[in-house]
Amino acid sequence: MSVLTKALVGGYVVVSAAETKDIVNRAIRIHNLSPVAAAAMGRALTMAALMGKEFKNKQDYLTAIIDGNGPLGKITVCADGDGHVKGDIVNPVAETVVKADGHLDVGSAVGKQGTLTVIKDIGLKQPYVGTSQLVSGEIAQDFAYYFADSEQQPCGVALGVGLNKKRCTSAGGVWVQIMPNCPEELLSQVETVMYAMDEMSYQFEGSTAEDVIRRFFGRFELQITESCPVQYKCNCNRRKINRIVKGLGKDEALSIVDEMGQIEVCCHFCGKKYTYTKEQAEKLFQ
Repeated sequence: MSVLTKALVGGYVVVSAAETKDIVNRAIRIHNLSPVAAAAMGRALTMAALMGKEFKNKQDYLTAIIDGNGPLGKITVCADGDGHVKGDIVNPVAETVVKADGHLDVGSAVGKQGTLTVIKDIGLKQPYVGTSQLVSGEIAQDFAYYFADSEQQPCGVALGVGLNKKRCTSAGGVWVQIMPNCPEELLSQVETVMYAMDEMSYQFEGSTAEDVIRRFFGRFELQITESCPVQYKCNCNRRKINRIVKGLGKDEALSIVDEMGQIEVCCHFCGKKYTYTKEQAEKLFQ
């Protein structure tokens, strides 16, 4: 099972790290992802897991939508405060392109002419919605820019997914958040460490989230504050699907049954199928 660990560095810097190989492999199986789709969605799911654990309540919820107008199409990832993430991608079998240095060209597959939108539902009358322009399509830089632009929160983000054909061999990410009144000397030292956090997929090969935190920040005053499991888990259920079917209206729903023999609804996030016979559909509208 994937694990997320948080630490306080020097009293003024919060470092969150998540090892997410199991999450990415689950996404690959559900969506039949091509390598470049697995790399893009894996990075986005990792960031969603990191963001979700910032919530105070387990039922708090976020949705992040990456729409760069690239071959992958829109990528949607969701997370709650209980360590659950899920995702969907418009074109999961997009052709994989490799750059001259041998790395997957995630930026071109995602696209750079678009937006990153984050919707947070934390129990208020209206959810918070923030949007920023994509800057690279590489996911990590785009989230870092989003936090600076939309939430006025300086931070560093490093994400990586290692693949062997269509199997994830390592995956994870690190999110570094600077608290107010952070001493300039500490800030400068942490920025130097952040610049060294490249090839993040390799950092999680055979290493836990805590291992990675200690590797980069072990020379500072370091306090591990939390360690918890995170997993790919969809929260779809029959009650929610009932609302979708009812939203069709009785005439439309029964027309589909007459034509197709049944109504079938497939969850985009987990692939689970819900079917309704004519008797079940009629009962739904009673």
